Amino acid sequence: MHDTIDISGITTAVLFTGLGVMAPILFHALGLGAIFLPMYLPLAIGAFLLGRADAALMGACTPLVSALLTGMPPFYPPIAVTMAVQLGAMCLAISLVSHRLEALSRGAIVLTLVAAFAVERSLMALLYRFVMPLFGVSGKVFTAYDLVKSLPGIAIIFAAAPFAVPKAAQLLRRFSIRPYERSGD
Repeated sequence: MHDTIDISGITTAVLFTGLGVMAPILFHALGLGAIFLPMYLPLAIGAFLLGRADAALMGACTPLVSALLTGMPPFYPPIAVTMAVQLGAMCLAISLVSHRLEALSRGAIVLTLVAAFAVERSLMALLYRFVMPLFGVSGKVFTAYDLVKSLPGIAIIFAAAPFAVPKAAQLLRRFSIRPYERSGD
């Protein structure tokens, strides 16, 4: 028996991975840096349009690809690796929650993001608690700093995603790329 390969899912994941690599380059060039979580927005949008496996892979691979191509996030201390775990979990959570919903309204997108960021931020705190001390950095201080620093980026994602997800799905369909199917979409 042969398994089928979902080319639309792979194409969508590669597209949003590319955006996830390019957005931080643009933000850093403008002096805006990591405070706005530039890698997170394209990945969050893409995760709504992908199945579980493609979403998780996209989230996990993007920071690693970015680190290899641009040096950011760094491999030492292992920010790229911790971000790979965090973003893989966040994208998986978005895909799981959003695809359980009948239709994807703006309110449903926001609720999905609340769940996904609860998972991602909790996982970040757990990873930093155990990993950062291995590199002589206080896990508690680094976690507190990162939680506060990321608030503007999270606010932007919550403001932009409810409008961007339906537009991205429309755009993909226009170019004959089929986003993850759900009833009422």
